[in-house]
Amino acid sequence: MRISCLRRAPKLATLHAIASRDQVPSQQSKLQHLYQQAQETFGCGKQPNSPEDLQAVTQALREIPLHELAMQAPDDSTSTPSRGLFGVFHNKKRPPPITYIHIYEDHIMSIGIFCLPRNAIIPLHNHPDMVVLSRVLYGHLHVRSYDWASTQHPSHNLSPQGLSMAKLVLDEVVAPTHAPAVIFPSTGGNIHQFTAVTDCAVLDILAPPYSPRGGRDCTYYEANNDDQEGYVHLVESNPEPALNMQNKSYGGVRIQPAVAA
Repeated sequence: MRISCLRRAPKLATLHAIASRDQVPSQQSKLQHLYQQAQETFGCGKQPNSPEDLQAVTQALREIPLHELAMQAPDDSTSTPSRGLFGVFHNKKRPPPITYIHIYEDHIMSIGIFCLPRNAIIPLHNHPDMVVLSRVLYGHLHVRSYDWASTQHPSHNLSPQGLSMAKLVLDEVVAPTHAPAVIFPSTGGNIHQFTAVTDCAVLDILAPPYSPRGGRDCTYYEANNDDQEGYVHLVESNPEPALNMQNKSYGGVRIQPAVAA
């Protein structure tokens, strides 16, 4: 069963109203530079298909300082976790809330921040026909990601039980010192799960954004029959318990959108 995407796209009128507020001049900001690089990379129907095509926007993403985002790392987010990978026992009946901070969206891209408290989980989900760049801003985040075993539609990989085969791409703890993750529609770990080892925050660029009408809905999965070679069967699922997500207003430097965006 499918559930709605992680967040609902705001109206463009609201975006322009937000962008016009009196803030630090974004022309001088690293965030504005990131936006401009993303426009050059993904605009005019461009479809980058290799990390080399994304070098400029990836470098711009690495350079965003926390203060431009009106964020500060918690005191314990920089320490190495010492109580096991997932810390204390996670209460499945009351998962800790995850905060989403929306920064910008147009038809080319969306930019936002996910703030995960320790032990919070964003379940295994996909990004259909999308390029995703993610950077851990602070804290430690366990990432487990997969790609379909075939670059064709996953239905071509169906087992007799109706499960789709996927191959493990990444299974490690990521920190701010790591390079931003680059995910393509069929490579790089397009289907992934996040688990907060400490309080952490992730800055995401999705190009293009989720759009159910455009065929880019968010689907959640469960992994079954993990084997010795890193292959699993994925089945569509409805996260249980339900994903506990809340929105928070963005208070950092504003992006000044291009006229043609």
